[in-house]
Amino acid sequence: MDSQAVGDVYARALESENLYVHLGISSNENGVQEIERSKKILTNVDLDLAYSSEKLVNLHIILMYLLAHENDLQAMALEKNYVSTDSIEKALMFDLLSGILDSEVRELGSFMDNLQADIVDAHNKISSCRHLREFSTKMEEKLHDSKESLKHSQRQILEVKVQLAKFQGTVFAFKSDNGEIDKALELSENGQLSNLNAKSNMQMAKQQRHLLRMLEKSLAREIDLEKKLAEARQNEEELKLKLHHTEKVAFHMEEAAEVVWGRFLEAENASVALMGISKELVGQLQLVKFNMNSAIQREIQVKAKHEDCIEKLKEKDIALEKLESSNAEYIAQSAEVFTLREKVDFLGEKLKESQFQLNNANACNEASQEQLSEMENIIESLKESIYNTESRAESAEAKATQLTETNMELTEELNFHKGSTSNTEKKIGLLEKQSRELEIQLQHAKASSEASQEQQNMLYSAIWDMETLIEDLKSKVSKAESKIETAEEQCVLLSESNLELSNELSFLRGRIEFLETSLGQANSTKLESAKEINVRTKFIKDMAMQLATERERIQKQLNNLTKENTILVEKLRIAKIMYNNIDGDNKEILFSKNDAISATCAKTYEEAVTGSLDKSLQLDKPSEEAPTCETKMRSPVSENSADVKVSKSKALKKVETRHSSRICIFMAIFVLLLSVFAIYLFNQNFQFGFDGQLSSWP
Repeated sequence: MDSQAVGDVYARALESENLYVHLGISSNENGVQEIERSKKILTNVDLDLAYSSEKLVNLHIILMYLLAHENDLQAMALEKNYVSTDSIEKALMFDLLSGILDSEVRELGSFMDNLQADIVDAHNKISSCRHLREFSTKMEEKLHDSKESLKHSQRQILEVKVQLAKFQGTVFAFKSDNGEIDKALELSENGQLSNLNAKSNMQMAKQQRHLLRMLEKSLAREIDLEKKLAEARQNEEELKLKLHHTEKVAFHMEEAAEVVWGRFLEAENASVALMGISKELVGQLQLVKFNMNSAIQREIQVKAKHEDCIEKLKEKDIALEKLESSNAEYIAQSAEVFTLREKVDFLGEKLKESQFQLNNANACNEASQEQLSEMENIIESLKESIYNTESRAESAEAKATQLTETNMELTEELNFHKGSTSNTEKKIGLLEKQSRELEIQLQHAKASSEASQEQQNMLYSAIWDMETLIEDLKSKVSKAESKIETAEEQCVLLSESNLELSNELSFLRGRIEFLETSLGQANSTKLESAKEINVRTKFIKDMAMQLATERERIQKQLNNLTKENTILVEKLRIAKIMYNNIDGDNKEILFSKNDAISATCAKTYEEAVTGSLDKSLQLDKPSEEAPTCETKMRSPVSENSADVKVSKSKALKKVETRHSSRICIFMAIFVLLLSVFAIYLFNQNFQFGFDGQLSSWP
């Protein structure tokens, strides 16, 4: 699995979040809660899938490392006779890494099982929301994608488990074939393998730090992306609120304008209808007058013709033929006269109807004029009644003053006649009765004056109310005119604002299309770069495998050379023993043989060194053992032939110094190039994995 899968999972997570934001759902509160829960579960599932895919990428890196070292273990397992500490160290490292990989794979398997349970739960919750068709279909598509990605990751985990089983088989074979690993373990108890553990711990710590740094960077990028998403959502919500507010304002203003224009149109229609009715009536009257004139003319013509016919009949009574012809003409003319009479009758009826309509119109006008005159008469009568009530009140006041004066006179007379006789008392009683009657009349006059004043006040109040109503109607008319003017101005402003908003919307749509095209181009370039990176990684892996095979071949050659050197050393020892036992003549023969043997050893060493330089640019520890064996081989030869030793050793030292200097230079350059190339590829791969697929926000 490569980093492209991680980017695809992150992209799916972002697409799901955008889908949840832009999806409008109208349902009950329970449905909304279930939808929000399913959204949260799906987002968590997408993030967990991204985490698992990223972890699988890291585990595949460890797996590639173990695959690179598996061939070394197999080669060491084949070498039953010779086992070095380096091979034991590599075997222990291989076993440790395979165990770590096994534990991580088990954790990932349990994590995948939990993810599968979460997906099933989300599927059940979405199936309960079947009444929301759009939401359920889109969520089911998202669940299907997540299920497919989960199946893909489970297949990769199974492949890793198969590789782990193979690794365990190789480790078991190495342990069974080479019993010296137990010795190495005993040596590690004495403290000789403590360095191996320290190295492995250091490597594991470095790997953990590297992984932690990668995780921190990914988390920081995720946080930044979440912040950008939150800001984008806030901006979208603000724009939606603004658009909704402007739409409401425009809607209300349009309603007000429609109401005002409706009233204007109703008034105009009423005026137009009345004008049309009046014009139709005038036109009908004109047509009736024209028809009347034409009918009168026709009647005159008919009368003239009739008189002519009568004269012709009187003149042509003698001739029967002429009479018959004249009779026929008379019959025809009489038929025409009958039709004309019918037309005249019909026109007379129309005239009567038009006159009746005119009379009705005149009656309506007269009724309206009568109502106006009645209103004027009522107003005048009210004025007269006010004047009469005022005059009555004045007369009542005058009567009241007269009555008060008479009462005063009567009281004076009563006081004067108190000392008189019984007759005077009777007169006093009568006078008292008269005074009481006068008081009653005064009270009635006061009541009538009060009633007249109340009527006058009522009339004044009614007149005031009518004036206030007229003023209110005038003010309402002025307000309506002002509202109409303001509505027209607001309509103009709204039209201008709508034009501006439409221009802004068109600009934003163009911008969105441009951003979408740029996103498509960026995604295409990223995919191309990912393909190139995959090709380069495959090429580097192939080169690494070739280097490993070359290294194994060189190691085998060096092992064969060491074996040959040991055989030659034994032969030299035997020759030395024989040299001590034979004579001088035979010594020369042995010297020549020893020279030939040393020459063959030097040639084989030179061929091995040149072959290693041509086929690979690395030297291992077994390759360093070859010159030591050569020196061991040359040491007994030098004891036998001192002169040959000096010349050969000088030549070999020159060759060795040259080759070693060249090898060191080539190795340093190759190591630097490899490190720079690996760092560049790692940075490109890391940026594509975390920065490329997730930086889809413009």
